[in-house]
Amino acid sequence: MALGNGLISGVQQVALVVHDLDQTMKEYTERLGIGPWWVSLYGPPKLTEMRIRGEEVAYSMKLAIAWTGDTMWELIQPVDGPSIYKEFLTAHGEGLHHVLVEHHGKDFEAAIEAFTARGCPPLMEGRIGEVRFAYFDTEGPLRTVLEIADRPKGFVRPDPDYWYPHPPQ
Repeated sequence: MALGNGLISGVQQVALVVHDLDQTMKEYTERLGIGPWWVSLYGPPKLTEMRIRGEEVAYSMKLAIAWTGDTMWELIQPVDGPSIYKEFLTAHGEGLHHVLVEHHGKDFEAAIEAFTARGCPPLMEGRIGEVRFAYFDTEGPLRTVLEIADRPKGFVRPDPDYWYPHPPQ
């Protein structure tokens, strides 16, 4: 059976939005053995080109990332400013917020155009250094938000603000 709409080529990450990042990391570490967690606070000036539904808006969030095999887990705690993370917490409470998908065969801008043409325009966008990201308005039709990211070839993740419970060994 041919699948081929050519837009989604894989899943990289499962992401949850939470009220208390530190407590959630502790639970995932103690109950499931996931970790260590790479933790950083992102907001201006590290976070730039921020938009929500096309409007320039400043926001910040605390993120924690850990891996199980090839799957990245991300926990997000909104900090300042409006964001789709805060909207989600108000509407749904804590839980699965989005899935980061791959878009091989399309560059970042072409992927944004393809999502938009399919009725799923960008909800929130930004840039962290060289990495651009965009979340799409897919929760209604697809039951969750989808995100794409554009990392330059050879991208090396910067050092975190801290590791939880400790750096990788």
